[in-house]
Amino acid sequence: MSFRKLILGNREVGIEFERKRVRNINVRVRRDGTLYCSLPYYAKTDEAVAFIISKQDYLLNAIDNVVNEEKTKSLSRQYVDGEIFMVLGSPCTLKVVRASKNSCHAEDGIITLEVTNTEDYRTKYMTYEKWRRRCIRSLIVDLCNEMYPLFEKRGVPMPKKITLGDYKSFWGECFAKRGELKFSYRLFEKERELIRYVVVHEFAHFIVPNHSADFWNVVGSIVPDYKELRKKLNAK
Repeated sequence: MSFRKLILGNREVGIEFERKRVRNINVRVRRDGTLYCSLPYYAKTDEAVAFIISKQDYLLNAIDNVVNEEKTKSLSRQYVDGEIFMVLGSPCTLKVVRASKNSCHAEDGIITLEVTNTEDYRTKYMTYEKWRRRCIRSLIVDLCNEMYPLFEKRGVPMPKKITLGDYKSFWGECFAKRGELKFSYRLFEKERELIRYVVVHEFAHFIVPNHSADFWNVVGSIVPDYKELRKKLNAK
């Protein structure tokens, strides 16, 4: 497998290429707005790139549709009793409670959203988001600290900066030269094992900057079932 970024129209799009026992070059849009391209073993990557460029208008429209669909899902949240939210891979039911101060916590499959005004959408949204972001940031930092000793043995310095943001086009990203790792807040909805895989994936880029066989060997030495986890991570 290999990953590269390509300019389609006026935007940069991430594309993952995988050689398979297929007859034709196939491209599909993932839920995060990136592209997945499977191609025959005998085909050159340049051929796949040319094919993608030839279909760029269609693909960009498809990407927009997927991204808008995801936005619609997000905007459809009302933050009312009974709504289901995914928390680290598990469905949790929301319970909204009036309180003297705004806070949020989850326990036994229940997310308790305490707010001063149960009718104010923005208050509920901001309180939930603040909690969600704090939780996933804490977990990712913990996982980075947990995984780092395995990479320290290979001469990898501790990242100087760990950043989280509302990234839609990737789960994680490594900037090896400046010692920075970036992760998406969207990981909050994924299982811990998938988040751990993303952390290992990005740390491995400090050793191998591309997605060559050497890179996957590094990932596989720590996460042997990475192929299954990748499929699960990028599933709808």
